[in-house]
This record gives sequence, structure tokens and C-alpha cells, in this order.
Amino acid sequence: MSIKVENIGEPGYEVSGGFSHTEVYVALLSTFAALTEPKDLCGTGAATTLEELVTITTAHTFNTGYGFTKMRAIQESVGLETTQIGDPNKSPMQENKLTVQLLGSKPELLGFKRQFKGQDIVVLAPEFGSGNLRQIGSAKFAGKISESSSKIEATVDGENTTTLVFMDKQKYDAPIYSVTGGGITLQPA
Repeated sequence: MSIKVENIGEPGYEVSGGFSHTEVYVALLSTFAALTEPKDLCGTGAATTLEELVTITTAHTFNTGYGFTKMRAIQESVGLETTQIGDPNKSPMQENKLTVQLLGSKPELLGFKRQFKGQDIVVLAPEFGSGNLRQIGSAKFAGKISESSSKIEATVDGENTTTLVFMDKQKYDAPIYSVTGGGITLQPA
């Protein structure tokens, strides 16, 4: 693959961090009929652009009757960190951690924590500025809830939140799920 890289890192028009405060989507890996991933570095169907190395362009499909559960996070509480792990000369991987903070302690939120802990999952979260949907979890390396905490402070005006950290390990940074029409199927009511 021959890729020109002389324009990498040029400033954008209005680059901003953060994630949308209204949407985080979570689904059990076992409910998918097909899950796609970015193209490989080499071999049949290898990526020909840098974008193809971290972009998913074919929609995931669910088994009948399943879809993503939509969660509403607290504004400016969602963050994504990616760190290279492993020996850089042998088999480096990327560890992706998506932290989400949710308001309150409703039974459905606490029940979600109980149902999804220890399960293989896939998570989508939209970036605030670009609108890119970033994905945690894949068919090969499922996402997990790596941390879960709830906090109810003693004072009436105190904090009442639940924090979840979704984590995976991949060959790449949390990929961008860029499917025409959004490609998000919600859990039927």
C-alpha cells in the first residue's frame, strides 16, 4: 500500500473534543448477525487509504428482535482514551477506554449494570464536533464494562451518578463507524 502522508495533522476548521451528551449505544455481542471492522493492512481487500484502516463502512446487522440500547449520558462527561499497549517490536495493540457518566440511580440503570457486567458488548458514541461514531468492541475483541461505580452524596444538592468505563483491545484506535444513513438499529420496544 502506498499512502502519501504529507498532509497529516494540518489544522481543521473548528476541531473540538468531547462526545454528544445525548447518545451512547450499547448492545450484547451475541445479538449481532454480522459485525464488520476496518480493512486490514495487507492481504486480499487491504486498505488503500489511511481512512480505511480505522473506518467501518458496512452496517452491522442484528439478529431479529435485537438492536442497540440507547443511553443518555451527562453532558461533557463522556471521554475516550486510546493507549498503545504491548511490546512495540512484537505485537503492539491499542487499548480503548470510553468513560460515560449517567445521571441518577433509576432501577433500569442499575439493572443495566447488572445485566451487562461481564458480558461481551459493542458500544457506539458520537463525537461532539465531527459527529463521528466511535466504536468499542468487535467480533474478535469484544468490549467489556471494565469499571462501574455509583455515587450518591449525602447532601440534597450532592452528586447522584453512575460511571461506566467500556474497554476493548484492538489492532487500531476505536474505529469510526461511518455507514450511510447512520446504520444504528435500536432495540425494539
